[in-house]
Amino acid sequence: MESQIYGNRGLVLTRGQGVEVYDKDGKRYLDFFMGHGASLFGHNHPFLVKALKEASERPWSIGAGFESEGRNKASESLSHFFPNHRIFWTNSGAEAIESALKICALNRPGRSRILALRRGFHGRTCGALSLTFNPKYRSSFSPLLFKVEHYNAQELPSKIDKNTLAVFVEPIQGEGGVHPLDFSLGKAISEQCQRTGALLVSDEIQTGFGRCGSISISSAHGLEPDVICLSKGVAGGLPVGVALWKKELLDFVPQSHGSTAGGNPLVCSIAFAAMELLQKENYPQKAKEMGAYFTSLLSSIRNPLIEEIRGEGLLVGIQLKCKVTPLIRDLQNAGLLALQAGPMVLRFMPPFAAERHHFEEATTILERVLTNHG
Repeated sequence: MESQIYGNRGLVLTRGQGVEVYDKDGKRYLDFFMGHGASLFGHNHPFLVKALKEASERPWSIGAGFESEGRNKASESLSHFFPNHRIFWTNSGAEAIESALKICALNRPGRSRILALRRGFHGRTCGALSLTFNPKYRSSFSPLLFKVEHYNAQELPSKIDKNTLAVFVEPIQGEGGVHPLDFSLGKAISEQCQRTGALLVSDEIQTGFGRCGSISISSAHGLEPDVICLSKGVAGGLPVGVALWKKELLDFVPQSHGSTAGGNPLVCSIAFAAMELLQKENYPQKAKEMGAYFTSLLSSIRNPLIEEIRGEGLLVGIQLKCKVTPLIRDLQNAGLLALQAGPMVLRFMPPFAAERHHFEEATTILERVLTNHG
């Protein structure tokens, strides 16, 4: 029997194209959920489907120590965006975070303090969960977690000292409520890390790879990270994660880390195709433009339940004056899939495939549902 940990939204989704998905009864939904943002290019993008079909006829997994054309191409393409970085491929964002933790430990032996932000979310494996702030995720597993100090962004710079091993930050907190980090605070965090020798890790698992208008938005928020973690849409929705760290830092010691399926030829072939698409279609710029258009539409809704609209590009959060769970259910019934970012924040993560009319339709549905709630 399958675990019911994720609950059940009552939908059996059977097919999709672009922004749209359909359930087993043929009902259409506008998908602004997109597999928690992993289907960044939309469903069944023809370019990615073609790449997947071609890659499926070659070895899918080859194991450690063997090179593959797919991984080499993907790594070379990623290096174009992140020059002078080492690359380690994983299967998920949480695994990328675990890899980052180990890289920091290898490079700062003797240091013991690890710092992260309140409201931060970095995953649910034991190392990543130690960094994640929300007690509801942590409480049942506290005996398995190591000590992490969590601070507000304003107080974080003053807490970084020469015994600090690493500092983990999201440029925009996704699960924690879609809270962008102020540029001046990001800069202060970066400068204090540089003064003390602490390593700065930027978690761009949800914000990176073009969703928020750039391959990496760390610098736009004042961050100068030593390590960057990516995941979600890097392979168009297939399981993938990437840890990147500056070349001047030490690499893994042999046998100190590994992944059976990480960097497998199948997934890396799709990641390479995804990076081709990013450049060919200029998707990051489109994300910036479409996100601004969507935000302007949402701002035109006159409803007292809306308190604030936050986010960048195709990551948008709406702070509400009511619990968001019933609203998400009603939106789904009306044909719009969304997700939450905390108890009172409605989150939308539309794909690159979304056009103006999709955002207009989503806004109309939201306005109608909010009116019914009022």
